[in-house]
Amino acid sequence: MGWLTKDPSASTLSRREALTCIPVKNRHVREQRQENGDVVVVYPMTVRPWMETLARWLGAGAAPPRTAKLQLDRLGSAVWAMLDGQTSLQGIAAAFSETHRLERKEAEVAVTQFIRELGRRGLIGLRQAGR
Repeated sequence: MGWLTKDPSASTLSRREALTCIPVKNRHVREQRQENGDVVVVYPMTVRPWMETLARWLGAGAAPPRTAKLQLDRLGSAVWAMLDGQTSLQGIAAAFSETHRLERKEAEVAVTQFIRELGRRGLIGLRQAGR
């Protein structure tokens, strides 16, 4: 195995195990509800260390923390509201399926893709049930 590749056996979960995970919101994330019910998520952006070093080298002082905003649509806002830190992905997908009249598998795919994107942005984390 090369130094640029990941070990495929490291920290991989089966589909069933992944659906039992519980999404937890990042405590540094703020949410703003708009008049139409949609949610805008405000979260801190991380600055790459080399950019911070370059800015200091060029004479810039310490930069104030930067934030980014992510506006969720109606469906994303519905899933965001279900992230209570106690409900598993499977439970969220089941509720989403029932509420929006989707096939269970279709709801699981939609919810897991959305959760994956939130995780990629650092807005949520996943913890295994029972921990």
